[in-house]
Amino acid sequence: MQASATLMHNLKGHTDEVGRLLFSPDGKTLAASDDSIITLWDVETGSLRNKSEEIDDMYFGMAFSPDSKWIAAASGDGCGRIWNTETGELVHTLSVEDERMLSLAFSANSKLIATGSENLRVWDVATGELQHTLSVPDDRSLSFTAVHERGEYPYPAEIDSVDFSPDGKYLLSGCPNRSTVCVWNTASWKLEHTIRGYYVACFSPDGMHLAIPTDDHGTIQIYNTLTWQLQSTLENDEDENFTPGVYSPDSKSFVTKSRRQIKIWSVENGKLIKPLVNNPIREKFLGDFDYFEDEICTLAFSPDGNILISGAQERNLRLQNVENGDILLELTHKDGARDPWKPDGVRGGPPAVEVLLGANDGKVAIAFPDGSVRLWQLGWK
Repeated sequence: MQASATLMHNLKGHTDEVGRLLFSPDGKTLAASDDSIITLWDVETGSLRNKSEEIDDMYFGMAFSPDSKWIAAASGDGCGRIWNTETGELVHTLSVEDERMLSLAFSANSKLIATGSENLRVWDVATGELQHTLSVPDDRSLSFTAVHERGEYPYPAEIDSVDFSPDGKYLLSGCPNRSTVCVWNTASWKLEHTIRGYYVACFSPDGMHLAIPTDDHGTIQIYNTLTWQLQSTLENDEDENFTPGVYSPDSKSFVTKSRRQIKIWSVENGKLIKPLVNNPIREKFLGDFDYFEDEICTLAFSPDGNILISGAQERNLRLQNVENGDILLELTHKDGARDPWKPDGVRGGPPAVEVLLGANDGKVAIAFPDGSVRLWQLGWK
């Protein structure tokens, strides 16, 4: 099997580095966001469709509606903004008082949007009207792990992640400083389950399973969504945190990522199927800190499950054959290297990478430190 990558466009619409990239579900639009500006690009022509007005605060979450008609973004000023992807018109501003808005997600039918702040709210997309306000349980005992193991204090619960199940029956809300994932029934809008664990949770494509990591990032628990009983437990035997990555298209296996490793696990029994890649660690030291140049940040499967694409800190992109582990293609760019430390002394993260895959081809967008975004056409046979 051979693979190729052809540069389609070099998109220049930002002066600050883009931190979030997102393809629309129909593959026609690419959204790019730095802290305060969002741009929309035509994927085929590379032309700029729209550039939002700059905000005084920071964008946290961004999502396309499943029908690709809308794009929404959550910001720290307590607003969720919804734009029309065809016209670029700002159609609704969803506002909450005295709360940061950190996350949002559209329902499967694109008619509702859920936003996460200190409360979970559900809005009508067509009218922008608030439909439901759902309060997260304020049980301080649930935040014991967060306080004593992660060194955090029990501030008001803030919802960092929201997600609808593929069938639309459930809505998730995740609170890192409560160490909980809440499961809401969208027919009654009642809280059905509160699961202890870290807030990053993901449904399988068939909606039958939900993966939730524990607070220490050493274990990932997979629940059966028919019974809400624990299905399997993935336990990492390496001295390295690992986090949920992506399910295979058939929902039978689950891929985890860490700073340097990719592993494939069985969803049914939690057993390790194979380690797919083990990147060498290249450590540099600044005082008492170290960092990993090849930190894995992105994972995506081809629809047939035969190809896995991963993005990393220094090695921008890798295409790999899942069955035999052969590396089909790597993209590495010297001007893509990032300073591990920002000017304010905070450790920088890996680049923004977004992947859109078809049967035998795909597209990948990668953000570069100069504010540009490069878009490649991928192919393999």
